[in-house]
This record gives sequence, structure tokens and C-alpha cells, in this order.
Amino acid sequence: MKETAVDFRSGMADWRPVEEGADAFVWALVAQGVRYLFLNPGTDTFPVQEAIVRLQEQGHPVPEVVLCPFEGVALAAAHGYYAATLEPQAVLVHVDVGTQNLGCMLHNAQRAHIGVLVCAGRAPYTTDPEVRGTRDDYIHWLQEQLDQHGIVRNYVKWDYEVRRPDLLGEVVARAFQVAATQPPGPVYVTLPREVLMARPGQVAIFRRQRMPPARLGAGDPEALREVGRQLAKARRPVVLTGATGRTAEGLQALVRLAEALALPVVEWRDRVNFPADHPLHQGYDPRPWLAEADVVLVLDHDVPYIPTLAGPRPDAFIAQIDLDPVKGTIPLWTYPLDCAIQADTAQALPLLLSCAEEALTAADRRRIAERGEALAARHREQRQDWERQAQAKATARPIAPEWLAHCLGRLLAERAPDAVVVDETVTNARVLFRHVSTTRPGSWFKSGGSGLGWALGAALGVKLAQPERPVIAAVGDGSFVFGSPLAALWSAQKAGAPFLTVVFDNGGYNATKQPLVAAYPEGDSVRTGRYVGVELGPPLRYDLVAQSVGAYGERVEDPEEVMPALQRGLERVRCGQPAVIDVLLAPI
Repeated sequence: MKETAVDFRSGMADWRPVEEGADAFVWALVAQGVRYLFLNPGTDTFPVQEAIVRLQEQGHPVPEVVLCPFEGVALAAAHGYYAATLEPQAVLVHVDVGTQNLGCMLHNAQRAHIGVLVCAGRAPYTTDPEVRGTRDDYIHWLQEQLDQHGIVRNYVKWDYEVRRPDLLGEVVARAFQVAATQPPGPVYVTLPREVLMARPGQVAIFRRQRMPPARLGAGDPEALREVGRQLAKARRPVVLTGATGRTAEGLQALVRLAEALALPVVEWRDRVNFPADHPLHQGYDPRPWLAEADVVLVLDHDVPYIPTLAGPRPDAFIAQIDLDPVKGTIPLWTYPLDCAIQADTAQALPLLLSCAEEALTAADRRRIAERGEALAARHREQRQDWERQAQAKATARPIAPEWLAHCLGRLLAERAPDAVVVDETVTNARVLFRHVSTTRPGSWFKSGGSGLGWALGAALGVKLAQPERPVIAAVGDGSFVFGSPLAALWSAQKAGAPFLTVVFDNGGYNATKQPLVAAYPEGDSVRTGRYVGVELGPPLRYDLVAQSVGAYGERVEDPEEVMPALQRGLERVRCGQPAVIDVLLAPI
């Protein structure tokens, strides 16, 4: 007797009647928990736009559309939302050209391990007048590429072109499963118009809970036991952390480990990884520690130090615990390691602490207590020195970046202790770190990559994720321009997601000038004071850019006006208006 085949989708999916394939795409986004669709539309996205209106009119839930006039803003916003929530959202752009406009925002999402579904239309592939969605415009011949997916394949975990409308639910579920599996990352799906406009009748919409992402655990217990033993016996240990604070649990686990073993923590603040006011927080420069450290623990860090500038002792024991401890997508990453542990640090660090405590002797505990006292004294001296540096420049004209950062720190401490900072100050980043004392997990975000123009869009995404908290984008003037401020501020206004932008405006590209001077300290550029392609000339009116889209804009040139201007900007944001405070600093 012939056996009846069992549909593999039984128990995994719900069948939905659909008018068009685009309905299935929208249903699938809802099923995967997508709250926002960040959209930059084109001649291939309209079936999705129509489906959203159609389903909404029928009383069905749909994602909220956030219209972004530039594609980079859309992906940066999805990046910011994921960073703040760990919930992947969706981006929809226009064929190959829209995909290319995602540009370096895709690089940032890859390096920062951001789960996001990036969708793009595809030029129609038929000329059959009987097929819905067929080619009917001049550009449809120009927009088809030999390999549209090749634009992004270096940067995504997975890519797929949907070929049949009945596959839409399955493909979207698979995309989110891959995107959220640790280490997370972006995925890319193309949606031909013919598929979106086809009429399959019904489509299987896969349940989120039956296609869950894979999570990393605590890591290899034997390796953790060895690292714990090394930390227990260490005389000059150091912890270098980059993104352990991506979860509150990770930050709290690191605090418990550091306190138990009196470990100095040196932070690169991609996230708030360790409370800045904690006596074991030892700043942001690993170089003073590496030359003497006998044990180096690296946590969630892509670039823990610059080997050509400083490095660890040859006999130091070095361990790295990370979602991706060997950095397989970075072709040359040859940092010395004695132990590489792939794990979620939030789960690994409690086990590591237990292993270390098992190895402690009474002598170890006495040494740890003495070290803790010395580190607390160093912490106090370091902070006092930073405060003196800022106060010494309180009246400097042009305004010093230390004074601006100090004022921003005061603003948060006095007026907005719950604020979130989105940082893209680039060459002023360490100055900002020193003077804005962060303690709460989830209150600081950097891009994780090197693609500039991220912060404005990311601030929009963070604000959508945490509407009750003030969001402050701290940017250099170059980053402000790269961030498509007209598009980003317009989107913030339109979406009801206002944020405050503070521009560290030094009139040029300091990130370009610094390596030039370092490589040619006695060169003609330094000798003549002429830096080709670096200086932007007379200050641009970024405050007027803000005003052109209904945001509040103010330029500041007097150091005494920095704090009042920041307060005015914050107040405007609290009243629902995006604001830009452009602070003119000493030219680079």
C-alpha cells in the first residue's frame, strides 16, 4: 500500500489566504515579530506598499513603515533598533541601485553582528504581457545585473532570491533564523515583482517559535577552567572589552568577575561594558597595561590593541571569549592567543568566575585585595586628571573638544541620566568616553565598523526602540554630512522619533589628517600647513540644514554658551522636535 506523504509544514506553519504574494511577505514579517519596515521605495516595492494598506484596511496587523529618503539611513536605523533591543527588523530598498546605496552601513552591520533582514526588489525578468508584474518601463532593462546578490555577498550571512510566491513565508522565516543565530548578522533577500504580484491563493506562514535561532552557550568548560586558573594566579592581569555590554547580563557578569578578582578593565566603548565610575574601570587605552600584563583576557573585541604601537609580553597568557573569537570574516587577524573560546560572554563569565574561585588560595586573596586598593587609587587620579584637563580649557576659543565633551557629560548627569548616546565622533571618541560617564547597560552605541554616516540613522532606530528615553547623537562634522542629515532628520520628524544631534565641528577630516602627519611628520604638508583634501574651509551651516526640515538648529562659538545651548536642544527634543547643536571647535 502506498503511504501518504506528510506535509513537513504541519505544526510549523499556518496557512493564510492571500490576494497576492506581497500579502504573504507582509504576513511573514508580522509572524517574525517585525515591528518596523524601514523603506526606501521604488518601482519594484509598490506591491508591498499596496499589501500593507490592503491588510491594514482588513483589520490585520502590519509593520509600521518608516519612510527613509536615503537607503543608508534605513539600514542604520534598523541597526540602531537591533542594538537597543536584539530584535531584528526589516529594510526594503529598490533593486540593485538601492542595494548599492546601503553602502558602508552594511559593512557596519556585518562587523557589529547586527541581525537584520535586508530586502530588495529585482528588475522584472519577464516580458510576457500575460504575467502580472512584467517589464513595462525603460529602466527595467537597465536595472538587471548579472549578479545583484554579488553586491552584498561579502557582507551578509545568507542570501536568497524568492522564485515562487508560495515560498515567501518559508524564506522570510529562514532569513530571520539565520540573521539571529549567534553570531548574528545581516541577510539579504530579493523579491521579483512577478513573485510579489502573483496570486497563489494561500501561503504557509511559518511560526517563529518553530524556526528558532541557535544560541551560543558558556563555551568549552575545560578551556574556561584553565583561564580561571590563570586569572586566579595572575599578578598583573588586565581585561580588554569591546562589546560585552551588548546585554545587561554581560555587563553584570563582567562586574562580578572583576570585583571578585580585582581585575583592571580597559574598555573600548562599542557598548557600555563596565560602569565608568567603578574603581576598577581603568580608562580606554590598553597600552600602559599590555607591556606588564601576565594575563590578558579579551572579551568581545575585534581590535583589542594595535600591534604596531603596543603589544603584550611574549610570555603573557592571552585568552579571548567572543561570539567569534577567531574573526573568520577578517582575512588577516593574527593576534596571539593561548585560548580562544566561542561563547556568549554573559553565560561564560559566571562559569569562569566559579573556576577562578576554586583555584584561589589565601595568598591569592590577599594579593587581590591589595591590587584592588591600588586600582581604586589609580582610577581616582585618572578621573581627577581628566577633569583638570577639561576645566583648563573652559574658556578656550575656539572651543576645545574636551570642554564640549565635559559639558555633554554634565548635561547627561544633571538633566538626562537616562539618555542614550549614539557615538560617531571618530577622532574625538576617547575624549567623549572620558567625560561622559556611563553606567547603565544599553546607554551607549557605536557602529562597530568603519563606515561613517551611521549615527543619525542609528539614533532614529534607537529612539523608535526606546521612545521614553532621550537619544543623543554625538558626531563629527564629517560624519554629520555622510549621514544624509536631510533624510535622517526628516525621517525622525515624520516618524515622531526626535533626537538631539551634537556636532563636534572641527572643520575638516581629522581622521585623514592624523595618519598623514604620522607618516610624514617632516613632510611638506606639515611644513607648509597645507593639507589637501582635509580642510572643509569656512564653517558650514549645519544648524540651517536642521531648520530646513523643521528641526531646531543652533550654532555655538562661545564656550560659555555650550551648556545653555545643549540644554535648549534637549528641551526641544523633549517637546517632540529633532535638534542639532553645531559646536565650532578649534580647526584641525
